[in-house]
Amino acid sequence: MRQKKYCASFLSQHHFIYLNGLKDKIGILMEPPSWSARISRLRPLFWFFFLLTIGYMIWVRNYLAPLSSDEIVQFEIAKTVNKAQSIIDNWKVTGKYEQGLKSTYFAYVFMVLYTLAIALGCRFISLCTGNEIMIKGGKGFAWLIGVATLSDLVENISLSRTLHGTISQWDVTLAYNLARVKFSIVIVCLLFILACALYWVIGKLAGEEK
Repeated sequence: MRQKKYCASFLSQHHFIYLNGLKDKIGILMEPPSWSARISRLRPLFWFFFLLTIGYMIWVRNYLAPLSSDEIVQFEIAKTVNKAQSIIDNWKVTGKYEQGLKSTYFAYVFMVLYTLAIALGCRFISLCTGNEIMIKGGKGFAWLIGVATLSDLVENISLSRTLHGTISQWDVTLAYNLARVKFSIVIVCLLFILACALYWVIGKLAGEEK
């Protein structure tokens, strides 16, 4: 009888220890990644897409020469049919029209690259600050850049229609307004990244650990 009680007690204790051990393992798996782990995960992704985006920008600019980035931006914000027509006519005379058409194709790849680079930059640099408010802000701005990408996508479609067919006030106006939205959001996100970087640098100079 005593032996049975001893065995039952032993099995009960062993079962309890096993369940506790299993609970601890599940807890570790379910636990969100630590601050340093998230930084380690985002760091290589950010630098990869950042350098890839810069490299792509340089390559496209050289490939599209003599058409400059400034001329492309001027076409994006033409706003009126007359100005858009004037730009297209000038490109045809100066031999830049074909490059203008190609720029709309390259733009789709650029959208993907700059979206990932800026979104990862907002997350990574804000995490480096160790400030909860900035970290939450980084998540918000990482989603916000998606709005700029959608605006850029629709804008690029309007620009393609303008270059390939009859110029309409609707397409020109749509491209102008969406370009303003896109540039505004991109600038705000870049300023946020800069603010986080300055916060981090100042913290380092002040001797903070993070």
